[in-house]
Amino acid sequence: MTAFWCIYLYEVQDLKYSVNSYKTILNNLHDSLIKYFVEILQEDIKEANFWFEWINKVVKSESDEFICFQVSSDEEIRGFITINLINLKFALIRHFFIIDTVKREEVSYILLKEAFESLKYKYKINEINNAAFTFPEDYLLKPLKRLGFNTLKRYNMTLNLANFDKGYKLPSGNSFVVFNKENLPEVAKLCVQVYKNHPDGTFWDEVSTIPFYLEHLETIWTSYLLKECSFMVKNARDQIFGFCLIEKAEDEVMIQNIAINKQDQGKGIGKALLSKGLEATYEKGYKKAILTVTEGNYAQKMYDSFGFKKYTSFNIITDGKL
Repeated sequence: MTAFWCIYLYEVQDLKYSVNSYKTILNNLHDSLIKYFVEILQEDIKEANFWFEWINKVVKSESDEFICFQVSSDEEIRGFITINLINLKFALIRHFFIIDTVKREEVSYILLKEAFESLKYKYKINEINNAAFTFPEDYLLKPLKRLGFNTLKRYNMTLNLANFDKGYKLPSGNSFVVFNKENLPEVAKLCVQVYKNHPDGTFWDEVSTIPFYLEHLETIWTSYLLKECSFMVKNARDQIFGFCLIEKAEDEVMIQNIAINKQDQGKGIGKALLSKGLEATYEKGYKKAILTVTEGNYAQKMYDSFGFKKYTSFNIITDGKL
């Protein structure tokens, strides 16, 4: 087990789970998740419980998929972090939690700094080029910026499916196709073209490849895609140049991805595609649609025109060099 001793007598080390040592922090984590999902996002408590069980499972596991570190002082666990390291270059921060202390910002900085230093030492990496982390807590902004990260703000938006304009039509010569598995390689290729340097995904540029997106699309297909309400759009030459993927939930749907070939943007195709998907979900009895969008994304105007309303925001930290 690797350990690092820091100022303020905080110790960062490889996570070593035990029921007794994690009892307090897991209770605090559960309360924090309930506050975030129920009080702030106004979601069902089942959402908070789902993520608590998921994080608890990861913390307990010794899976190679996650690299976990904990920070402690006075022999008490103060927080933890779990990280995915991709291609020894790109680090995805998956879970991060600091118990509420008066030195929360400083403890966050120590944990982040020492965790990444440990990764570089273990895997003989000169520097980690990028990292991404989604979080609602503002207390992490300062320590992450101290480490050289930039900030993107994202918004959750919602729409009452009984109230939106269903009149958007495709330009002549184009047609809708229900999303199907045979087109996944073609859609993956389109993802690389559309999402490269995109404001919603600049932190994925390091791993933005056809195999990467194909694996992502196959996971969506087999798990939670609302297939009959997800559509592609093709031209007269039967080429796919746009798609809209919609996830299924209980009484709502989520717009998972919507993308149009760059040379075909600005022609009303995105509006027609989104309208088609929303109308199909409404006809199946769904009441509400939700999505997330990054501040500055050109698609924001389209979502506003449909009547989507912002209801909360959170941050993405990206483009760090450690």
